[in-house]
Amino acid sequence: MKLVTQTLLMAAAILLASACTQPSTVTTNQSAPIVAASPVTKATTPPDEFALARATFQKNCVGCHGEDGMGGVKTVDGKKLKVPSFHEGHALTHKDEDFVKQITNGGDGMPAFKDKLSPEEMNDLVRFIRKVIQSSGH
Repeated sequence: MKLVTQTLLMAAAILLASACTQPSTVTTNQSAPIVAASPVTKATTPPDEFALARATFQKNCVGCHGEDGMGGVKTVDGKKLKVPSFHEGHALTHKDEDFVKQITNGGDGMPAFKDKLSPEEMNDLVRFIRKVIQSSGH
């Protein structure tokens, strides 16, 4: 019995050794074109076209008009002011040029921004108010 076991082990070792020394053959389909995998691209968030105007609004407008543009009664320099909402009344019907004029010259309790903001910043601010604040549905 011992001789049979040794013979089987020896045969297995020889088969294993010969299998490892044989060159491997791989059959491929030579007629099929090889297509390289396309690189995976990470989904990106589109840039915020209103980033600068949003920052301008935060810095210069939120104090009176609020984050949502609703306005309301505010106390500025000890005076109570009724700050108009961007969601109703004249704010919805004014032309963009009228908005820019109001931002530039101020009036009715609003400070003038002609020395603080460039014309481009004012126009961007009006676009931001129209596209983001007024379209938010408040």
